[in-house]
Amino acid sequence: MAGDGNMLYLLFGTLVGVVLGLNIAYLYQRFVGGKGKVEQKLRAEIRELEKRLRQKDDYIARAIKSIKEEEEERRKGLTK
Repeated sequence: MAGDGNMLYLLFGTLVGVVLGLNIAYLYQRFVGGKGKVEQKLRAEIRELEKRLRQKDDYIARAIKSIKEEEEERRKGLTK
């Protein structure tokens, strides 16, 4: 009879442990696991912004080069 009571406590403790474990796993996935998706979105946005910044720098470099070429052509035209 004493063994049956111990088995009942063991079974009850195991069930409580499984339920608590599932709840903790769910909460972890919901609050901590979701950060991976958010982080992935932010990294993609950062890559896009870096790409746009490089394009902007390229456009600025082209504009500066174009202005310098126009100045040189004007100087050549004035010296002739």
